[in-house]
Amino acid sequence: MNQDAFEVRQYLTDKKDDLALKLDSLVDGYWGVWRDINRQIISQAANPDRTDKVGKVAPSIRIYQTKNHNRVTLRWRIYENSWARLNVAKSNKQTLRYAKELKRNKLVKNAESWEVSLIDEFLIKAEPIITLINMIHQSLKLLNNTKTLETEEIQNAE
Repeated sequence: MNQDAFEVRQYLTDKKDDLALKLDSLVDGYWGVWRDINRQIISQAANPDRTDKVGKVAPSIRIYQTKNHNRVTLRWRIYENSWARLNVAKSNKQTLRYAKELKRNKLVKNAESWEVSLIDEFLIKAEPIITLINMIHQSLKLLNNTKTLETEEIQNAE
């Protein structure tokens, strides 16, 4: 790969890492607010006037390791203690899973009413970052394909 392509690849990788840190910061902020609201609901559980339910939908970041670069994705999960008990009861495996992954179109269906507004606020901030990360990922894939084609052309010329 020539020097210019290498510099572009390095720049894109660095930019993607910066964006992943921003996304991670947004996820941490969501978790802080989500946890505080849940604590308030639990502390006021004895109050008969309160009808709010504890929330269970929250985001997490997953990084897939690939050969040439990492893929960063945001996933939504349902966090309930019952999932750990159910997964142990279903099999002899001793792995505990505390969350079930949700498809993005199922968020509102599984979220409590107060969580929906929190999710909307989060997505307004996170969508541009997610879009940029995906665009950079596609660009890196194209650069890697170009590198592969150049290598094949050099090998065929010999």
